[in-house]
Amino acid sequence: MDSDPRDATDEPDVDVQTPSKPRARDWLWRPFYAKAWWAGMSVYWAGAAASLKVPALAEFYTSGLAGFLNIAFYPLLAFMVLGLGYLRAWLVWSDWEWGEPTHDQLFPKRSVGGFRDPMADRLDPRSGILHWKHFHKRK
Repeated sequence: MDSDPRDATDEPDVDVQTPSKPRARDWLWRPFYAKAWWAGMSVYWAGAAASLKVPALAEFYTSGLAGFLNIAFYPLLAFMVLGLGYLRAWLVWSDWEWGEPTHDQLFPKRSVGGFRDPMADRLDPRSGILHWKHFHKRK
């Protein structure tokens, strides 16, 4: 009985499914609350457009409640709130890691003259045109 060397592999047969790249539409439109929000938004803004011709609607759209509904049904707010789930899924998919900042990132070294910002220190060459050699040129 001869065995085929192509059949023998060192790796076990494990079906590892890599997560597929998240799609924004899965968070911005698919959930029922997203559909309800977008539908309510379209009805609200259609009524706001109709309030230009219908005086009864104009009375509602000038009230304080309409001011709060303007914020609740603002399209960019919907993108920001519904997009948070997409952002989380995308960060998991892209394998980003949030690391603690290093000591040097938290506490930058002081400049030559003792300033925190070397760009404001005339003694530090990193300050560019403020550096003292530009003001005291030798003749």
